[in-house]
Amino acid sequence: MYKEYNVDSELVNNMEKKKNKVKSIVEYSVHTWIFKCFLTALGIELVLEMLGRRSIVSGLLFLVRSPLVFLYNVSIIFFTLLFALFLRKRVFGMIIISSVWLICGIVNFVVLGYRVTPFAAIDFLMVGDVLSMLDVYLKKWQQIGLVVLIILFLIGLVFLFIKTPRFEGSRKIKGTMLACVLSWIGISVLTNYNMKHNIISDDFANLGMAYEDYGFAYCFSNSIIDNGISKPDYYNESAMLILKSNLMDLKQHGETKKPNIIVIQLESFFDPNDVIGLSMSKNPVPTFTRLKEEFPSGYLTVPALGAGTANTEFEVLTGLRSSFFGAGEYPYKTTINHTPVESMCSLLKKQGYGAYAIHNNVGSFYDRENVYDEMGFDAFISLEYMYDVEYTSTGWAKDKTLVDDIMKCLQDTPTRPDLVYTISVQGHGQYPSEPDSCVDHIQITYDDKEVEPKFHYYVNQIYEMDQMIDNLIGMLDAYGEEYVLVLYGDHLPTLDLTEERLPNSTMFQTEYIIVNNINLKLMDRDIMSYELSTRLFQALNMPDGYAQKIQRLYHGKERDEKLELYAYDMLFGECYMYNGRRPLLENHMQRGVDIITVTGVENRSGRVYVYGENFNEFSTIYVDDELTKTNYIDQNTLMIVDETLDAGTKITVKQVDESKHILSESNMFIFE
Repeated sequence: MYKEYNVDSELVNNMEKKKNKVKSIVEYSVHTWIFKCFLTALGIELVLEMLGRRSIVSGLLFLVRSPLVFLYNVSIIFFTLLFALFLRKRVFGMIIISSVWLICGIVNFVVLGYRVTPFAAIDFLMVGDVLSMLDVYLKKWQQIGLVVLIILFLIGLVFLFIKTPRFEGSRKIKGTMLACVLSWIGISVLTNYNMKHNIISDDFANLGMAYEDYGFAYCFSNSIIDNGISKPDYYNESAMLILKSNLMDLKQHGETKKPNIIVIQLESFFDPNDVIGLSMSKNPVPTFTRLKEEFPSGYLTVPALGAGTANTEFEVLTGLRSSFFGAGEYPYKTTINHTPVESMCSLLKKQGYGAYAIHNNVGSFYDRENVYDEMGFDAFISLEYMYDVEYTSTGWAKDKTLVDDIMKCLQDTPTRPDLVYTISVQGHGQYPSEPDSCVDHIQITYDDKEVEPKFHYYVNQIYEMDQMIDNLIGMLDAYGEEYVLVLYGDHLPTLDLTEERLPNSTMFQTEYIIVNNINLKLMDRDIMSYELSTRLFQALNMPDGYAQKIQRLYHGKERDEKLELYAYDMLFGECYMYNGRRPLLENHMQRGVDIITVTGVENRSGRVYVYGENFNEFSTIYVDDELTKTNYIDQNTLMIVDETLDAGTKITVKQVDESKHILSESNMFIFE
């Protein structure tokens, strides 16, 4: 009996040990946590694709139709989740990482409701610009709700951190590290296989289509790591000097024409007369229609759709392709804002031109205030330096004010020709769905009733933009100097257009016109946006730059390779094409054209009146270099309420943007 009892007791103990061991494996083994990470990644990827396609069914179809691509995206998310296993609070770590992915997916879902281009890493650099436009896209209650949601989310994270269990077992650091390494190797193998078999691509010509074809996790991750221009395999000093020699052999023949050159990039502008299903009470763009018939014109293939204005602008000004840069990247925000670049501006300045930039939006939008300085512009008139600006119901400045500013630039240097590069903003979305959102110049009907009110607003905005063009041409003709006026749209508007509705063009085509009073002999031709400067320089027989010469000398794939080689050398390489120096010397661009001046100060009835010239709503009085609450009266008068100055007080007027950045300042006036 005694022996039997010992045998039974030993058997029970062994079974208990095995049970505890199994329990330990189930609860704490690296293998189990890795499996949890994989299941979590699977669920996250499915949700991300549903959000990105704004459809549950479409997300499921992506899994069924592209299982290999789906699993590839799962592997990327899975890799990031593995890092939670290094923490004691593994559950909390997995929640944080999962939340980051899901928040990005939700942001992508929201973004796609306002534009065609999906959410990419570059948008993090656009946060300041987005905040400046919140009133356009979100109502006040929506903004408040968003802030409340963010606060609740942060409170929830703190609560989760406190409540989630702390892992007390061995963290198996070596095993976790091995899992991470193997996962990374697996991703690399899958990437190479998918690239080799054209299952995925890193060439995102159409970012929206890339997200649909290759999945959110891959495309978004690629937008994080793929920035700038990768060093070409054949980049070296010898290759660049040979290219330079070949380009220098290109000669200009004939007489060079030097008219004033005005270039206007028209926000979201295109001719809606071609849209199938749209009927209008009259032609909303009669001036544009007439100009197409009278002057050289054609379709312009742009790199943007519904957003990405700055990339079209970059291509037109530099003659380079934005596709040389990373997926969804804005060179303005990552490179050109701190790196000198050869452009239409710098090339024309070598020919004695004055160079002005105009934009009826804040100067910091797309970092233009720094970009234009690196391009060599002499002066930049942004919204902070404009007068009597009218606004649309959605808060965008109307374009009518651009006419006076363009003429002001031309008159600023009467003895030499000028380049005036202008970016309009009136046609900008978001387009409201509410009735009575604009002046009804034109009535429309559209077979998509949900989009009809948005189209109504849009058509009436471009009607006014067309009027601006007509007024400008009248002013230019009356001014009497030779001119070339280049007009083009930056991209199509976000109005749920499809190529089926555009029988004469694609979704990536707008139109351009080269209006002139010098009888330019040009045939109508469809071109790419980066070819526009080359077409203009050739028409004027103007000495061009390396980008334009490459376009003239090379064709097809070889042309793109040479352009990319040149772009890398100028922006990221050793500047062999410029003898080891940057293409431009340090520039000091002036903000505005009018000089803001203080001519007098007066104490009167408990108020301070400051008198001078060229004040506007952004003009702010500084008393002994201290900011004051300033009331704008008119262009010659500013006022401070409940203030009295003492003798010897120093007064300046500074232009201050919405973010309280000082842009420029007047002379100092000492009160006596």
